Amino acid sequence: MRAADLHRLARTLREIALTSTGNTGADQVNAGELAVIEDVSRNPGATISDVTRRTGLAQSLVSRITHRMADAGIMQVRPDEKDRRKSRLEIEPSARAMFRTRADGSIASALVAHAPKLSAAQRKELTRHLAEAERLLREGQE
Repeated sequence: MRAADLHRLARTLREIALTSTGNTGADQVNAGELAVIEDVSRNPGATISDVTRRTGLAQSLVSRITHRMADAGIMQVRPDEKDRRKSRLEIEPSARAMFRTRADGSIASALVAHAPKLSAAQRKELTRHLAEAERLLREGQE
């Protein structure tokens, strides 16, 4: 596989993921916001510096995103008890439940929308291959 093909595949997979989780339209979460939400979801109690290091986003951007999310009731930003200069981040329980519901949904209808020329059998095979690729990549990172 060529690197250019991998980039195109990544864009297509991102579009399928956004469609399957309902992250479309006017309320769509952008890539930076999504990276912050995903990181804080996986690492409750993280600091802005932690999120910055793991996501590669600028600290000022992570700070703006987290404070916007806090204002919207999606994220809690609270002072660190040991170091008041730091903020600890967590996803609000109601937002976490909503994200989990969206994340647990099937990708079947999104595959129909993004690959309408595939047969049902081909979409089933593609879903199986995607699940296997995800498993292998996850195991390779652990």
